[in-house]
Amino acid sequence: MAFEPEDVASQGTWEVLKELLDGRWLAILQHPCPFPAEIFEDVTLNLIRNPNINSSVLFRADILYDSAKQSGCDGHGAQPDLRHVREILQDHVAPHNGFPGFTLRRTFVRKMIPRNPELDKPVVQTCQVFQSNEMTDRQHTLVLYIPHVSSSSEIPWYHPNVQSLVCLHSWRSSNTENHVLILPDSSLSPSGTISVHYRLFPDQTLPLSDRLQRTALHLLSTIHKHGRGALEGYTKRVHHDQLISQQRLQDTYTRLKATHAKRLSDSWVEQTDSGKHVFEDLSIAAFLMELWRDMYRPAASCRASNSQGDSRPVFPGFVDLGCGNGVLVDILLREGYRGWGFDARNRKSWAIFKPASQRQLKQMILVPQPLLEMDPKLGQKKDGDATTLLSRLFPKASTSTKTSDTYIEWHNGIFPTGTFIISNHADELTPWTPLLAYLSSCPFLMIPCCSHNLSGLRFRAPSKFNSFSADTLAPSFFADSITKSKSVAITVAPENEEDDQPRQGSLKDLGPANRRKQPSAYAALCDWVSHLSRAVGYEVEKEMLRLPSTRNTGVIGRKLILGAERLSPSERMDKVKAIAAKEGADGAVWFERAKSLMVGQGEKH
Repeated sequence: MAFEPEDVASQGTWEVLKELLDGRWLAILQHPCPFPAEIFEDVTLNLIRNPNINSSVLFRADILYDSAKQSGCDGHGAQPDLRHVREILQDHVAPHNGFPGFTLRRTFVRKMIPRNPELDKPVVQTCQVFQSNEMTDRQHTLVLYIPHVSSSSEIPWYHPNVQSLVCLHSWRSSNTENHVLILPDSSLSPSGTISVHYRLFPDQTLPLSDRLQRTALHLLSTIHKHGRGALEGYTKRVHHDQLISQQRLQDTYTRLKATHAKRLSDSWVEQTDSGKHVFEDLSIAAFLMELWRDMYRPAASCRASNSQGDSRPVFPGFVDLGCGNGVLVDILLREGYRGWGFDARNRKSWAIFKPASQRQLKQMILVPQPLLEMDPKLGQKKDGDATTLLSRLFPKASTSTKTSDTYIEWHNGIFPTGTFIISNHADELTPWTPLLAYLSSCPFLMIPCCSHNLSGLRFRAPSKFNSFSADTLAPSFFADSITKSKSVAITVAPENEEDDQPRQGSLKDLGPANRRKQPSAYAALCDWVSHLSRAVGYEVEKEMLRLPSTRNTGVIGRKLILGAERLSPSERMDKVKAIAAKEGADGAVWFERAKSLMVGQGEKH
């Protein structure tokens, strides 16, 4: 059934409300719906908590009061003064007698937070849920929204310019047991309706503006879409804000954006889109800063007398592997965090930063120490110094300003104990991140992007669907075929426990059922690097980061499981080398890949 609501504004107050509301209520739109009151209430409660679903201008809503909990939160974990909230409610609730025939079930007070506080101001709003109490074949659920303003001039742009708003759901209760059968292609008639109603300010006149009409249409469409989805069994698969609350993250992001966005965007010199990279790195910086706020003591508290009870360590510094344009490093340094970053190539954007930031950005190749020790020839010392041999393996590309005897710097991936490692779309360095972090007892955040194995080659990562057993064709066939054909090497999960080996073949040969079982290349990569993290003993945490990117999975390792931290440095190295050998890591291949990155033949990371 297509969404084609009926315009009932010209009919005045709709018949269901004629005897319930006074004449200043105006029916705007109504539409048939196949879902019952329980689903309507669930959808509207979700929209109350998350108004950003219905408006891209909004970040979120901070729930200041919820009558079901008799408490509230100001968005930062602090309890508000409930006496003050109740005083506000006296002037911003339904009329004293409520709605005849309805019972008040729940009251919220929320503060709607806009994305850009410089353009739009927050507004506080009371939301009340009513349900009809008459024993008839029709059940009515009414949701009332009242902004806390005294005149239309105080209404922010993102809120409909009305005194209050009602969403009404009506359901024929005699058909409740059959509602699950009413699907999109069903010939059965819907058993309910949803409608939107406005209560205008005293100084407002008809006809309604086009914008008020569009607002009602969008709200009704959102309720209808989410209600149908719930009826058909949709469940939310992606859950944000598992480690850091939405309020903390967005408040920090808003502050960082106001401080750094214009400066970085106006001076952008890279070929890439500044709108994507600047705001993505601001989001990552906000997440890291809030994560570090939980992990470490503030620097000032180290000297404070009341810091004796705080067992958290001081911030140990950070390193950004494959830092690319350097924006993230620059933001964190300006925010007072110690650290540095390196990349295989110097970037033009590094020159736009202040000298203090430029000094912390290095052109450098990462050569993992385990690879050096696994290949005696490549790790061979000359005159007691391995640096001499490695420098010869990595000469800089000669230019008019560089002589042939200049050498690229390199790092073996062994960092000071506890250094927080950042691996943001670091490609070849991503799977090495947890392994190197383990060698130095470092926490880390990695945000995977493109799939590479421990030799630095493109491949399709194994996943939990095939017990992390790599497709034997993947390292070579996938890299060769990914740009030539849609038919790439895949591995299908076993059909049952008796199938001890996954079946291999071509993606185009699979039927729809098996295609659904096969994870995406990105999901497989995230599974694999999480598996590597657990293999060395990390307690893996995941967060779907709020980034303007589809590659937004954050894999975090903050703690080692009991026993993993007891191994000596040499035992840890042996463990990492064993994992690298099992995964087929090849030092010679890694070196060749690193050289190609250095001279600009490989992908940027």
